[in-house]
Amino acid sequence: MLGQSTRSIPGRIPGLRFRLLLLCAALLEAGFLAIRGLGDLGGQVPNYLLYYLLSCCAYLTAVWAACLPGPPMRPAATALIWTAALVFRFTVLPMTAGLSDDLARYRWQGRLQAAGGNPYLAAPADPEWSGLRDETWPRVTRKDLASVYGPLLELSYRASYEVARRITDDPVAQERFFKFPFAALELGVGWAVWLLLRLSRLPPERLLIYLWSPLVVVELWAQGHNDSLAMLLVVLALAAARAARLRRAWACLTGAALAKLWPAALAPLLLFRGESEGPRPTVWSRAAAAWVAAPLIALAVWPYAGAVLAAGDVLEGFAGGWQNNDSLYGWILAWSGDDPRQAAARVGLLWLACATLLWFTAREREQAALWSIVALLLLAANCFPWYLCWFAPLLALYPNPALLLWTALAGLAYHVVTDYAILGVWEELAFYRRLEYAPVLALLALEALRRLTPRRTAAPPVASGGARPS
Repeated sequence: MLGQSTRSIPGRIPGLRFRLLLLCAALLEAGFLAIRGLGDLGGQVPNYLLYYLLSCCAYLTAVWAACLPGPPMRPAATALIWTAALVFRFTVLPMTAGLSDDLARYRWQGRLQAAGGNPYLAAPADPEWSGLRDETWPRVTRKDLASVYGPLLELSYRASYEVARRITDDPVAQERFFKFPFAALELGVGWAVWLLLRLSRLPPERLLIYLWSPLVVVELWAQGHNDSLAMLLVVLALAAARAARLRRAWACLTGAALAKLWPAALAPLLLFRGESEGPRPTVWSRAAAAWVAAPLIALAVWPYAGAVLAAGDVLEGFAGGWQNNDSLYGWILAWSGDDPRQAAARVGLLWLACATLLWFTAREREQAALWSIVALLLLAANCFPWYLCWFAPLLALYPNPALLLWTALAGLAYHVVTDYAILGVWEELAFYRRLEYAPVLALLALEALRRLTPRRTAAPPVASGGARPS
């Protein structure tokens, strides 16, 4: 009877994991329903953080279940993962983006272009464009600054506004419409992660790590942030590189950098050896394939007549002139004598050193990409919670406890929203920043220490007669 019972256990493991995932999916949906029930999250930050953190507990349990070693899960698990992911997303989609006013900025820039303005030269506060002010005007962020977004995103804003104004004349409804294109692109990110898992010969249930992430669901569907475009192109670039489709990889990565600048930091990864499904090309052929970037850049920049370069002044502010939810940057700034320019230079050198080490030592290209992005965010002067979505797709390949915990604790950065909504004051409290980063940095340090500590090997068996084999 004991032997029969023992043999039956492996057959039950997939069923047990499936039932655990069902329970976690139900708890996650309950959390998202509770978040949706709060309405405008700008005035409900404490309650939002409570529900968000509870949802993250269910999510982390689901990740643990999906990553358990054992027999493959039944095919129904993939259907469950996708079905639950869609339910989560459409639950929060109708919400007002109360934690961020980015949607109002997207609409203003689309409307500006429809009126003949150049988003890289015109700021919302410019008197010349005062005729564009309507009831969404108070929510337009950084009215003194021109655009910092890439030309590909600016083209998407113009197209989205042209569609929105044909559907409705209501400015608020038009603003909310800007969620939909980026939400659709985010579903494409899920498909691209599945493709990358398949090329990497990893279990398909790992897709859950990305699709069920509360960070991704809230930031890209409830708040409507635009990061899904760059994320999709980055994952497609990595998938194309793994399959040795180098021109396609360069085209996708160029598109990602034309949406947001940070993917440009991954360009050197296409020059070095990585896993691939086809023949492995030489460094020279990889470099030669990069020619495809030139016409793509020209096509994207041409509508703005070279004014894209004017965004450099705004980017300089993001690089060190402003601080928000930073971790290591504060120490680097103090080390630099509170000189933002010197701190920005040191951040660049530190990141380049980390990235160079990763380019040559990481086992796989995707692994180097993950930690390059993480290093960039840890060193950055600004790290808004939705920036963590940049590395979320790669956690499906390399689930890391510290990074998964970071996606849960990043919501603490929204403690500033309450005073900002009531008083118009953006003031961070060091307590919340320590609460977010101390556990994450401690886990990362422990993991690095474990990897650097040599493992003890078991003593060889003693041969008969008491002598150890040589």
